[in-house]
Amino acid sequence: MLGRARARLLAELAAPAATTELAARTGLSAPTVSHHLHARHDAGLAARHRTVLHLRTAAAELLRGER
Repeated sequence: MLGRARARLLAELAAPAATTELAARTGLSAPTVSHHLHARHDAGLAARHRTVLHLRTAAAELLRGER
């Protein structure tokens, strides 16, 4: 049996979304969304995918003369 919040989160996962994005769409707090998603993951109803973003460090900016 699913509560309303968890059912709504499953519906929102029709497309991949970040925790903060789901929080904004559902009106739930990010920690609450994270908690519910963890439970859905443990139940085999949701999967995680991490995105890694790369950016220049302050040292790279100094090397490029941008500071």
